[in-house]
Amino acid sequence: MPPKKKKLKTSLKNVLNLAEAHKREKYKQQSHQARIAQTKQKQKTHPKHGRKPKFTSTDRVLLIGEGNFSFAKSIAEHYMASNPGNIIATCYDSEQMLYEKYADEAKSNVATLKELGVTVLFEIDGTKLRKYKDLRKNRYTKIIFNFPHAGAGIKDQDHNIRANQKLLNEFFASAVPLLSKEGETSREMHVTIKTCKPYDLWDIRTLAKTTGKAIKTTFPFHPDIYPGYEHRRTLGFKEGVSKGENAEIIKADPKTFVVVRKSAMEAEKERSKQGAIKRKKDLQRQALLGKKKRKHLFNPKAESSDDDDDNDDDDDDEE
Repeated sequence: MPPKKKKLKTSLKNVLNLAEAHKREKYKQQSHQARIAQTKQKQKTHPKHGRKPKFTSTDRVLLIGEGNFSFAKSIAEHYMASNPGNIIATCYDSEQMLYEKYADEAKSNVATLKELGVTVLFEIDGTKLRKYKDLRKNRYTKIIFNFPHAGAGIKDQDHNIRANQKLLNEFFASAVPLLSKEGETSREMHVTIKTCKPYDLWDIRTLAKTTGKAIKTTFPFHPDIYPGYEHRRTLGFKEGVSKGENAEIIKADPKTFVVVRKSAMEAEKERSKQGAIKRKKDLQRQALLGKKKRKHLFNPKAESSDDDDDNDDDDDDEE
C-alpha cells in the first residue's frame, strides 16, 4: 500500500475512533443526568426512598388485621381507585368491638369503603383464612398484613417472640392457598413489622425459609405515602394516651417483607438468568455487527475492486 494511502487510512481510523469515543462519553453523560433526574423525582415523591406501592388494574387484594381501616381506605382511594371492588378488607374484631376501640374514625372509614365497593368483613382470623367462604372463593395477587401482633399481653420477651412467630407461621400457611395460581402475575404476601427490638427478633426471614417460602424483597414502610393512614394498636386508641400521627411506627423504622412461594422465587431467578443470557448474546451480536461494519469501512481494496468491475462494464457498453 502506498505511504500516502496508508497514512490517509490511519487518519480516517483515528477520526472514527474519536467520534465513537465522543459518542460513548455523550451517552454516559446523558445516562448520568437521567439518573440524577430520576433520583430527584423520587426524592420529590418522598425524601427518604420514593417508593410507592405498585398495584395494577388486575390486582385482587386481601387485607388482613385492619385496625381503623384507614390503610384500606388509602389504598382504595389512591392506588386502586379504578378497581376498589377488587379489595377485601378484614379485621379480627367484631363490628361492635371495632367501633368501641376506634370510635367514629373506624365507622367513617368503613362507610367510605362500602360506598367505594370494597368488601369489608369482620371477625376474620388471619391464621384460618380458608374456613371463610367469602375468602376462599377467590384467589388474590396480594395478601397484606400490616403490623401483625398476637396481642396476648405476654410480659416475658421470649414467650412473646414465640407467640408472634407462631402467628406469622400460621398466617403464611393459611394465606398461601389463597394466592393466585402459578403462571399468573404477582402472587405475594406483604408483611410489615417494626425493625426495633423485640420485633427484629421475630426473624421473619428464617420463618419464611423454614416454611417453604422466600423473601422476594424488602422496602421501608413510610406511612406518609398512604394519605389518610393512621396506625392504631391492637388494644385501640385513647386520645391523649396513644401516639397520633403515626409517631409510634415512624420511630421504629418499619419494613415491609414481600413473601412468595419458594417455587415462584426459583422460577423468577431462572427467568432473570435466561434474560441475562439473552442480553449478553444480543450485546455480542451487536459487537460482531459493529466489527464487520468497521472492517468494511477500512477495506478500500474491496471498494476499488467494485470500481474496476464498473469500469469493465463501461468498456463493454462502448463496444
